[in-house]
Amino acid sequence: MSAGPLSEAARRELVPTGRLRLAVNVANAEMATETSPGVFEGKAIDLSRRLAADWGIPVEIVPFASGGAILKDIAAWDAAVLAVEPSRRDRLHFLPAFTTVDATLATLGRSPLSTCRDADAQGLRIAVVRGAAYTAHLEQSFAHAELVAFDNPKDARAAVLTGGCDAVAGIRSTLQHLTLENPEVRLMADDFLRIPQALALTLGKPHAQAALESWFGAPGAPAAA
Repeated sequence: MSAGPLSEAARRELVPTGRLRLAVNVANAEMATETSPGVFEGKAIDLSRRLAADWGIPVEIVPFASGGAILKDIAAWDAAVLAVEPSRRDRLHFLPAFTTVDATLATLGRSPLSTCRDADAQGLRIAVVRGAAYTAHLEQSFAHAELVAFDNPKDARAAVLTGGCDAVAGIRSTLQHLTLENPEVRLMADDFLRIPQALALTLGKPHAQAALESWFGAPGAPAAA
């Protein structure tokens, strides 16, 4: 796949330090997982390798504990792989989505919950992560359950394990890892949201934006399933 060389103007906007600092959310296991110290694998990493190969630019992976943490430290990165969420468009330009992930709920085995639809009930407490795309969705769609916000997914999951909350929201593939570590944890049978994942730039980078739009539009470009 090729969309032509990267212009100098686009290069200055995209890699101002000489390397592309790519922010990834390591709490989203499908996008990025640290397999050994400083070594990452996942769909976001695969995308970064294609960019590096096509344009000959070194890529530095900048890991964050959540999507919200990425948004709080915009100065630390040049591009980020994030969930496409309308409320973020005042700060970010999203390139075409290259994949999707599913968000669901997890609970302990003794809970009567079996589907996400059952979880919007009076008296139920659902642990969520501040700034997450699925949190914004639940805030808009759930009317009865109480959403309890935490700063990172680890703390949100701990709230369920300790009994502080009845369920925890998260990416299905990430919560599946939790079930392997804790046999008592059970995933809901359904998902409450399918979330597009895309490369994002901060606003005000027109040359880099145009170059990436062309790259994603070239034959063989990554495309959402």
